[in-house]
Amino acid sequence: MDVRIRLLQADDLAKVVALQDHCYSDDLYEPPALLGARLKVAAESCWLAENTAGELLGYLFSYPAVTQHVTVLASQFECAAAADLLYLHDLAVSEAARGKGIAAILLKQAEQHATALSLPCLALVAVQKSQRFWHKQGFIAHRLIAEKAQCALHSYGLDAVYMQKPLTSG
Repeated sequence: MDVRIRLLQADDLAKVVALQDHCYSDDLYEPPALLGARLKVAAESCWLAENTAGELLGYLFSYPAVTQHVTVLASQFECAAAADLLYLHDLAVSEAARGKGIAAILLKQAEQHATALSLPCLALVAVQKSQRFWHKQGFIAHRLIAEKAQCALHSYGLDAVYMQKPLTSG
């Protein structure tokens, strides 16, 4: 399967919202206007994967952040001026493209971007019992210390897990 990775554009949001609706439970829904606002704030770290016909295979929203920071579900990104990691907020792959390495391709894009920004780590919140998948990608569960971060984590559900992946140089 030929896959092209490119930066997300505002024109892509309708397809992204449709894919979000298929991938996430209703309690993890984030409105289209918010996705558009996030794209404006973090345009250089949001990508999509598409095939040669231009069909959406997957997408990834991410942004520069600091360790132990979690964005509350359905709230705006706050890109950190003194970031020490790239936070992967939302990665989704279409049902037709699952098992074809799309998530790994998007993750590699994020790793390359983080490295270009001299960010030594990726972080995310694993939802919908995806912790095992992320562990296979090199992410390790981390306990959140700050009460604010713990409250933000719980906005994703009681089974949500904060995870980090250190990036190796070379």
